[in-house]
Amino acid sequence: MSFGERPFGLREIKLVSMNGGTVVNLPAPRTMSFSERLKSGELSGGDRTLAVVAFPDALEWSLEAGGISLEAYALMTGRSVTTTGTSPNQTKTLTGSADDVYPYFKIYGKSVGDGADDVHVKIFKAKLTSPLEGQFQDGEFFVTQCSGIAIDDGTNGIFEVVQNETAKNLPSS
Repeated sequence: MSFGERPFGLREIKLVSMNGGTVVNLPAPRTMSFSERLKSGELSGGDRTLAVVAFPDALEWSLEAGGISLEAYALMTGRSVTTTGTSPNQTKTLTGSADDVYPYFKIYGKSVGDGADDVHVKIFKAKLTSPLEGQFQDGEFFVTQCSGIAIDDGTNGIFEVVQNETAKNLPSS
């Protein structure tokens, strides 16, 4: 067995603006899933399939984190968070409008290995395609869920999965 083959759990999810200027760690990361979306076609004739073509087109992803980070919500939706007051009476506010346009951003996730190793998943150009959602419920913590699509960024591709023999920090840009 080589390193990085037994990732366990989800240690960290980091969201990064496309210009690398804003970095937000999701609180209490719970799930990070992804699935390549393929374009495919078949050529048939003479009562049989003669050729099949398939290639990756995009990446469908979803995230889930305990709690709600207004800073993460703002980064993914292109909005801003306003903080007023002084401690212990501060207030943070995020306002949404009907004409908001969601930006692209990067997603980095980290899972630890069963030794000194870890695995990083890097999604280079992601965008929300479903609304952020969660539920306030009696006796339960709020859990934020979101999903979207990632496309090729023109430089790095759509995504990378990196197995590190010795655990590393996630990038910040």
